[in-house]
Amino acid sequence: MDFKILGPIEVRGPNGTPIALGRRKQRVLLAALLLNVGTAISSQRMLDWLWHEQAPATAEANLYTYISALRRALGAPSRIETGSNGYVFRAAPGEVDVTVFEDLAAKGRQALADGREDVALDRLTRALGLWRGEAVLEGLPLPPPLRGETARLERLRATVVDASLEARLALGRHGEVLADLEALTRKDPLNERLTAQLMLALYRSGRRADALAVYQGARETLAAELGIDPGPDLIRMHRRILADNPALSLPRAVTGRRAFAPAELPIDSPAFTGRAAEKTRLWTSLTSAGPGAAVVIAITGPAGIGKSELAVHVAHRVANRFPDGRLYVNLHGSTPGAAPLKPADVLARLLRSLGDDTAVPADVDEAAARFRSLTDGKHLLLLLDNARDAAQVRPLLPASPTCRVVITGRRMLTSLDAVTHLRVGVMAEAEMFTLFGRLVGEQRVAADPWAARAIVRLCGGLPLAIRIVAARMIARPGLSPRALADRLAIEEHRLSELEADDRAIRASFMISYRALDDEGSRMFRLLSLLGRSDISVEVAAALADRSEAQTADLLDHLADAHLLEAAEPGWYRMHGLLRLFAREQARREETHDDEARAAQRALRGHLLIAGTVERIHPRRARPNTGFGGRAFRHFGLSTGLTADTARLDDELAGLTAAAHRAPRALGDGRPAAVGAPSHRPHGETALPGIRFGPFGEAGDAHDPVAALPRRTGDPVQAGQGYGGLAEAYRLAGRPDLAALWYYKALEADLAGGRGGTHRMAEHWRGLGQAFQDLGDDEQAKECWRTSTTILHALHLINGVEL
Repeated sequence: MDFKILGPIEVRGPNGTPIALGRRKQRVLLAALLLNVGTAISSQRMLDWLWHEQAPATAEANLYTYISALRRALGAPSRIETGSNGYVFRAAPGEVDVTVFEDLAAKGRQALADGREDVALDRLTRALGLWRGEAVLEGLPLPPPLRGETARLERLRATVVDASLEARLALGRHGEVLADLEALTRKDPLNERLTAQLMLALYRSGRRADALAVYQGARETLAAELGIDPGPDLIRMHRRILADNPALSLPRAVTGRRAFAPAELPIDSPAFTGRAAEKTRLWTSLTSAGPGAAVVIAITGPAGIGKSELAVHVAHRVANRFPDGRLYVNLHGSTPGAAPLKPADVLARLLRSLGDDTAVPADVDEAAARFRSLTDGKHLLLLLDNARDAAQVRPLLPASPTCRVVITGRRMLTSLDAVTHLRVGVMAEAEMFTLFGRLVGEQRVAADPWAARAIVRLCGGLPLAIRIVAARMIARPGLSPRALADRLAIEEHRLSELEADDRAIRASFMISYRALDDEGSRMFRLLSLLGRSDISVEVAAALADRSEAQTADLLDHLADAHLLEAAEPGWYRMHGLLRLFAREQARREETHDDEARAAQRALRGHLLIAGTVERIHPRRARPNTGFGGRAFRHFGLSTGLTADTARLDDELAGLTAAAHRAPRALGDGRPAAVGAPSHRPHGETALPGIRFGPFGEAGDAHDPVAALPRRTGDPVQAGQGYGGLAEAYRLAGRPDLAALWYYKALEADLAGGRGGTHRMAEHWRGLGQAFQDLGDDEQAKECWRTSTTILHALHLINGVEL
């Protein structure tokens, strides 16, 4: 938080929003606490401050009320601690402007005494910049004890002004201080030090006569007001001007000096939107007290997620807390067409930025040691943008607890010690829509909000993508949101549309992709064949023809590179734009046969998992262990049948997506439409004695899942998978979908020549149970009779009358 009292009292929260401080006495109480940060103040002393004349009988109760209200307003009871010696206000370094002012003032005056006028001027100027008015707590009536403290600060301000003027004159900047000196001497004509400084500034500006006239006026004023002659310093200045003393000339060494307070942050984006939680966390980390070492925050996330924009935006918000400089380096760890910077080159640049113009040691460790020495004790903010890995960053870290470091990069820098990690994910659709409007103009978005929202959705929550499409629209005023949305809607063209000037989603993804090893890149390409975002380890293992342990390692590696997201144990998620990119790479690098075999393995993997559900019916004696139990977890179902069908529907969606991807790989054409079990036509089935009502025609030629027996080359396995889906849906309370999938299983059984098998009898029995659950007892009995007939023929049971 920010507490300001050098002017009107003001408190701002982590996001920069002002905090209401309540009634006058409550504000006076907070002012007293801020003027005594870290010091215990007794209740009696506070009562004297608040009621310095006659305290009411309810004064102590009122004081407690004010303290409680302040704690609520500040959102942290620990801010105002209660101890045996009274109340203590706790604040982190840099939170209260008066403590920052006193620290800068002391360091500035010390630097001036040491002859480091450039450093002194920077710190003194920053100290004066904290004042927002002419008086401490301006506009707030204060009791006499507090007025004495504010008067002390105002006197300190006057000495800081005087010291800053002296530093400017020493640096040869006499021209820029003339107006200030003239105004100050008019306000305080008896201040001989100001008069001497004005005379020096006039003399160095070539106005010798004016300087002598100022002395004569000061001499007359002192005689008239105080009856005294000028002091020795003023007389000495007068004599030197009369004699044109060379000591008044500007030293030659001054011309080579420069201020060592770099301000290198890139420009902040005025359209920056959202990220409230991330901004708060980053702001808190940068403004909190360090634990004895430099505070390091690493912001990680996939390409185009807006890591750099977030870091720069917050860095500008906290810049005034780092008076010794704000350093910025783009390390080019993931910049298309640029090689990552070497630590030695970065250290040389940082040392130059801090004013060290001597030869930089060739040895990285020696250069890093000099950088740590130069930054020791300084309030510096270092932004290392676009880092490649921990090895690139480690030599660049300062060691002083007064320093703060922000690192952005795609990889988690887990090998760095004592680092706070902040992972950035996709932006919410509402925030993306707001960002789009700020970039292209609200009127243009309002003209076709439907198309604008379609664009936002197609950008998949990536700020880089939305900035690229906004740049395209700005460059082409005649391009409507609807036309752009139509272009983006074509998957094969979407990545090409997301290019503008030096920005391109495809090029950004390519950096991460090329960093993968052969196994990782192959897995990444093959995952695109699934045609969906959610990926399970089991299906990915079947797809890549690897063990589940190997597959889990590969998927973790892809997640570390932010090419996948680890969703939950055993599951991963691929961003839609990354999936399109992976599909492009698969078409370039995979052969037709490789794709065909991978597609078959993926379909069989889905069906194998689906088929295991059929073997774990809780009414059966078999234990719910082994692969069957895993299948139940795979579908998000429990053996207690308490879960819903959400994950089962999701798995079916994966099966459907994979089936849609299979035609191209298997060479049997592209399906005309997406079939789904939610289609509900009526009609007769191809099986004897069965008529469907409001379920679905499982033989729909446009349903890619219905064609799985042909695409996998194994109708028996397809029938087993269909039966597993049917049983899972029935157990999850969806008998309508269960009946549909039992019907598909029976058709696959017939196609595979399994018309008289135990498996087909099981499917008939399950179909009957589904009909019974639907209230159609007649069809249920007919199905059960068929099942019994098959089993009797197989000599598995004796006749059973139903």
